[in-house]
Amino acid sequence: MGAKKNRSNRTKEKQSMKEYQFASELLDGMVVNEISGADTRDFIFHSCLEKFNNQPVNIFQIGAIETFDVRWRVGSGWSDIIFGQYISKHGGKLTIVDININNLAHSSYAATKLNYEVDLVYGDAISHINDEYNIYYLDGSNDPQETLDQYLKIKHVKSIVIVDDFKIKGTLLKKYLEENNIAYTFYNVANEVITIDQLEGN
Repeated sequence: MGAKKNRSNRTKEKQSMKEYQFASELLDGMVVNEISGADTRDFIFHSCLEKFNNQPVNIFQIGAIETFDVRWRVGSGWSDIIFGQYISKHGGKLTIVDININNLAHSSYAATKLNYEVDLVYGDAISHINDEYNIYYLDGSNDPQETLDQYLKIKHVKSIVIVDDFKIKGTLLKKYLEENNIAYTFYNVANEVITIDQLEGN
């Protein structure tokens, strides 16, 4: 029993070192933030940013980096790295809100290593979301009511709204959008993602 437990601990330590190594190399610029052969959300983030033609963009993101485990690279996305690098080059503001202090620490570490600025907020996003932003990334908990409430606070803002894990957290939002004839673009990646283009108003 003791030998089996030791082997298990060694396996976990090796995996942790592997994750740490990947994160270190990524944040030191030694490897690229890409996963070959996997459908990531990256192209969605890039296509939303392209709509602003290299102009400054203010981004409000709900959910910080949960882990640097490369296995989460597809499901988690590490969007703030993409957003942060855009803002570093073209200007704007990135605000990230999370109720988990460890997740915020990951986002802080990434911003420090990759030299972009980020405004980190510890708390419930519904208390901080407002109409000052051009892109909203709703990636909080899996509570459909929470996601709907967040959207209702910014549905009037000329912006692009990205909703992650739409299959799970977007059930009430989907009903609202369809009942109010609000168009959205659907992406069948991970647990589904949608974007709502409100730049011209609904």
